[in-house]
Amino acid sequence: MTEAKLGLILTSIAVVTVAGALYRQRALGRNGLVTVIAATGAVFAAMFFTQ
Repeated sequence: MTEAKLGLILTSIAVVTVAGALYRQRALGRNGLVTVIAATGAVFAAMFFTQ
């Protein structure tokens, strides 16, 4: 696994974690949380498998 892929994994986890924290503080709704997770997953998959 390259450093770029490892960085991508860590960044994706960080983005989802921040979204989860915002959801718990009621600063982000359920639809927003689902959107963040879906968008992060799509970007992760596209970048991970094309490198």
